[in-house]
Amino acid sequence: MPAFEGLRLTEIKPRHIKNWYDGPHPEGQWSFRRACMRLKAVFRSATTMSMDGSPPLLKDNPFIFPIPPEPDSVREDIPSVTPKQLRVLAENMPDYTRLTVFLSTLAGGLRCGELCGLQVGDIDLDNKILRVRRSVNRGHLDRGEARFAKTKTKRSVRDLPIPDALVDMIREHLHTFCDLDDPTSPVFVPRRVKVMSQTTLEAQFARARKKAGRYDLMLHDLRASHATLLMLKGGTLREVMNQLGHASEKVAIKHYQRVVAEHQRQIVNLLADEFLQEAYAEGTQTDSLEDIVNITEQRVRELTRMIADFKQAIDELNLAS
Repeated sequence: MPAFEGLRLTEIKPRHIKNWYDGPHPEGQWSFRRACMRLKAVFRSATTMSMDGSPPLLKDNPFIFPIPPEPDSVREDIPSVTPKQLRVLAENMPDYTRLTVFLSTLAGGLRCGELCGLQVGDIDLDNKILRVRRSVNRGHLDRGEARFAKTKTKRSVRDLPIPDALVDMIREHLHTFCDLDDPTSPVFVPRRVKVMSQTTLEAQFARARKKAGRYDLMLHDLRASHATLLMLKGGTLREVMNQLGHASEKVAIKHYQRVVAEHQRQIVNLLADEFLQEAYAEGTQTDSLEDIVNITEQRVRELTRMIADFKQAIDELNLAS
């Protein structure tokens, strides 16, 4: 590393590391974090006896500083897709991959690789179940042809309920584009190769998002939209984890944190609208507008306390995980 140029490993002291650690990092916070992890691992190895019994190079590890936390992703602030935007996205996808945007947004938040990996036998329309059993990649060095592969994690293998509203759409897609006699036939059949690649699907989506006016949107963001929309409709933390195949609560908690402000505004508006409508519908002479406002404000304060409790529960879950 340039910061330690001219120094042998045994000559690097905590003060040298601190100068680098506290200095500017134009390479970005993610790269800085990875560099810290690698450097700490190198020094840890240098303080360990070799397999042949040779003594360690160093007595103590000079990297005595904390590994920086994971930086917040800028993608966490991307707004969810709206119904009209989803329609425009679908209309501007090729007909043989149009279904992908609906599955990702409304049926389990499938990852791009999971969409490409779907086979005819994974879809049970009689019981309205979609089975996620594989993904797609290009092999160990990411240089070969697209091929079926294992899912991202064990938790990614899951059975998802198919919404009633999508059943006919899925059935039409299968009859139009797929070989129904072969359960291993891809659900999304590419034009010139055997397996749909993530690169191809993402490129198609990139063109469609321009038509929808959502230049900020990535295909993976539809997965986040599914999580957000599910929570706004009352989905629990466990339900969201099961739907999206999250292996850790931390990721699902981030979605909850993203939802709190939006949900707060919605329920406060709903409360005020319904309360005032009911108050005026009664046509009472004793309740003045000031009384109605005071009562409504009291309910809003109660609701705000409930949301504060909700945020505290999220923080506790964050610490526990």
